[in-house]
Amino acid sequence: MAENSPIELLIEVGSAKSIRLLDALGYRVGRALSADLCYPDVQGLSREHLALERQGESWVARDLGSTNGTFINGQRISEPYTLRSGDKITAGQLSLTYRVATAAPPTVVFTNDPSVTQDSATMSESIQGLAQEEGEEASRHMRAVITAGRELATHLPLDKLFDLILNLSIDAVGAARGVLMTLENGELQVRSMRGKGLRMSSHVRDMVIREKRSLLVLDAMADAALAAHASIVQSQIRSMMAVPLQTEDEVIGLIYLDSSHLVKEFTKHDLSLLTVMASMAAVRIENVRLAEVEQNEKLHARELEQAAMIQRSILPNVFPPFPGRTDFDLHAAMVPAKEVGGDLFDFFLLDLERLAFILGDVSGKGAPAALFMAIVRTLLRASAQHEAAPGVCLTYVNRSLLEQQASGMFCTLFYGILNTRTGAVEFCNAGHCHPYIVSRDGQLRPVNARCGPMLGLFAGFQYPTRTTTLGPGEALVMYTDGVTEAANMQGTFFEDARLEELLSANATQPVDQLVRNVHAAVEKFEAGAQRADDITVLALRRSVAANGA
Repeated sequence: MAENSPIELLIEVGSAKSIRLLDALGYRVGRALSADLCYPDVQGLSREHLALERQGESWVARDLGSTNGTFINGQRISEPYTLRSGDKITAGQLSLTYRVATAAPPTVVFTNDPSVTQDSATMSESIQGLAQEEGEEASRHMRAVITAGRELATHLPLDKLFDLILNLSIDAVGAARGVLMTLENGELQVRSMRGKGLRMSSHVRDMVIREKRSLLVLDAMADAALAAHASIVQSQIRSMMAVPLQTEDEVIGLIYLDSSHLVKEFTKHDLSLLTVMASMAAVRIENVRLAEVEQNEKLHARELEQAAMIQRSILPNVFPPFPGRTDFDLHAAMVPAKEVGGDLFDFFLLDLERLAFILGDVSGKGAPAALFMAIVRTLLRASAQHEAAPGVCLTYVNRSLLEQQASGMFCTLFYGILNTRTGAVEFCNAGHCHPYIVSRDGQLRPVNARCGPMLGLFAGFQYPTRTTTLGPGEALVMYTDGVTEAANMQGTFFEDARLEELLSANATQPVDQLVRNVHAAVEKFEAGAQRADDITVLALRRSVAANGA
């Protein structure tokens, strides 16, 4: 790879796609706000998940001790990996495709060279420019404005509206090609395109977006930097224009048009017309967006109400759950970050001596997460009833999720089986936070054996079964990452050390009080900060009077 070859990442989160040019020496990727590539809502992504670092002419990917691992082309990496173009990096629901850019976009060089004629305009200047026009061109431009106003007044969904705006713009100024892009989370995304082989100068793009100015290049072939690009020469591009889609408050995107010498050379009046039309279009886009948001909020509220009912009917809510049993105590509680949570807990007796217990965290929130949670619970309960070991059960659940669903959702999950007579615990941990065994004197033993990745993400994985022992009087405490990743107003996380101290201090508390104390401590720590994730805690204690005490 040449030293100056442009490198980019194709970033995919669900159905959303964007491209990021790698122009720094390194990037940290994770959920933490301090990360260079920050994705706080991506499930399965650790706060500091992985690093991308430039080493000479190459780029290296390095896992930062993430909970669920970093995978490249489906293989988990444990050492720094030198990337090749086309490599696909997977971190939870985040997908990054590393590639050499197919071509460096042409850059407009602004000089004092009189052979390069360029012009730029603001909205107010554009309106004045149209008002000063005379003759046939003035009449044509006025008809274009009237047509745009009439067409934009129709009720169209956003995808159709984008196409309409671009077509009106191209037809109004007689352009050969064009593209309409909108800013989504700080990155430009193509919404409508007409014409083949279109490439837009990054310099033009940045000037339009950052300086909120309309730009006209009258003769691209006269600019040595532009004329050197084969795409410019082959397409015989002469004129190009770019204007912001600007509301009263902000720029929400841009329209870019270009034309060959044989088709049309743009004028300053064309630029004025396009700027005015773009401003009209931006207002219309925002109005449609607001209307769609309002409608979606109403639908979402109904969804949440239904999902909350589903979740309440699924999660156990009667404690103590087995009032006739004196050989163990169990309690669990979930506090969702929103109306409906994505966390899952469950427990049931397999026979008189074996108690199954589950704690999981489904990706996403709302109704989809609640329904996915129900699917995971049903699949696991079905496999557990055949008395299969935890690893066998999770292998079955993983395979079933991948076969039955295409939503891209997944679940971290800890599944254990306690033999209440002997204290033996069989378990399998699919990418979930490791539990703690809390002894009667406050000593902690983390149950941190690695078993495998999240469920519903990687095909063909065989999950192993691990074992540990719960002594008389000892408690097994499980939790979701909403506990350790709870943040206060200063952005400080609750973290493992604070949880460990809390568990030690509550070692002798009844399990119901222990669970409540953890929730109370997290709430006090947050001190009014907005909660980003559900908080779920499950505590299971073997009786002091159990055999072997």
